Amino acid sequence: MDKRILITYGTVAGSTEEVARTIGEEMQNAGALVEIKPVEDVKSVEGYDGLVVGSAVRMFHLLGKTRRFLRKHKKALENLPLAFFVVCLTMGEETPENIERAKGYAKPMLGVKDPVSLGLFGGCIDHEKLTDFFGKSMKSVPEQDHRDWDKIRAWGRDTHAQMFD
Repeated sequence: MDKRILITYGTVAGSTEEVARTIGEEMQNAGALVEIKPVEDVKSVEGYDGLVVGSAVRMFHLLGKTRRFLRKHKKALENLPLAFFVVCLTMGEETPENIERAKGYAKPMLGVKDPVSLGLFGGCIDHEKLTDFFGKSMKSVPEQDHRDWDKIRAWGRDTHAQMFD
């Protein structure tokens, strides 16, 4: 029987949702039944065989709504195969220092449970989508997109295999 996977994410401007959907496509291609939802729309994680939780990073921290999701569902998450990913500008350049820094952003995730996999992906700045206060403060930063779609797709495939093989 196909495994049911929930991919849930915290995003502000949509970049992390795009990453979540790409991961979901790869897991679906691998035979999973995938549901993709923002963290604020998840009422329960019951009925899923595995879970992927992703978040954007703002001001060097996971989004508050992602941290709230983790706290709310901590007990249930302990019993599921779990993978995490973060999307941040820090990973625009994949150096050992930046990898360590990005892992630091993931600490609230890693405090829930050791995941089968932790994805660290570059983020992007699209001024049209950054309309909140933080986004307005980023207007002086040039638009950029550091998401490596091949790496994201490979992570989705590999993570599916690690969850269920």
